[in-house]
Amino acid sequence: MEDVFDLTGRPPSGWMHAIFGGGPYGEDVGRCIPGPPAPATITVPLPDSGEFVYRLVTVGSWSDPNDPIALYNDTGPVPPPPLSELEKSWLNRRAGQ
Repeated sequence: MEDVFDLTGRPPSGWMHAIFGGGPYGEDVGRCIPGPPAPATITVPLPDSGEFVYRLVTVGSWSDPNDPIALYNDTGPVPPPPLSELEKSWLNRRAGQ
């Protein structure tokens, strides 16, 4: 996602304002995201490695219904999903060969 900021009160066309609760974007003022509609999740690469995922909480507006603001909550770095039992059996079978 591009780094798009707006401090004028109107985001560029095709973008909307967003507020992020914590995480790498938690201190950002005026950050915009593609939309509307607001994406259900936003993934941000971390400087060292991995990624940070924000999940959409709600969309509203303080004063102008034509200027929606998306509110995201931080969920923190996302660990790799656990292996399924089938995937574990494949790994065990390969290790035994």
